[in-house]
Amino acid sequence: MINKCPNCGNDLVITSYKCNSCKTEISGEFEMDKFQRLDQEDKEFIELFLIKRGSIKEVGEELSISYPTVRNRIDKIVKKLGRKIDKKESRIDILNMLDNGDITADQARELLKEIQDEWRKTNDFRNAKRR
Repeated sequence: MINKCPNCGNDLVITSYKCNSCKTEISGEFEMDKFQRLDQEDKEFIELFLIKRGSIKEVGEELSISYPTVRNRIDKIVKKLGRKIDKKESRIDILNMLDNGDITADQARELLKEIQDEWRKTNDFRNAKRR
């Protein structure tokens, strides 16, 4: 299903539904839910994540991508769904994953650096606005 205007890129609105059996038509302005707004690649990623029962490690192996890359894709999808990522909780998750042997020390370092870099960007922006 297309959800963006091919001309300007804004969100599309559903204006009618039709029953192919009895030909009943309903028209109005219907918004898509937040999952319908995800692109096909995001939906396939979520499906794989569920099939793998939330195992980031197994998703990474299936897609031949690193653990940090899987985490980043999850974070991006969460943001697309309108939620914020709790970076404090993310740090604890990373340390727990390292402790459990789910990720290597290098992967943990990379994930923690990404969190720190994002925090710096956000705070540099806030500080620049105050000046």
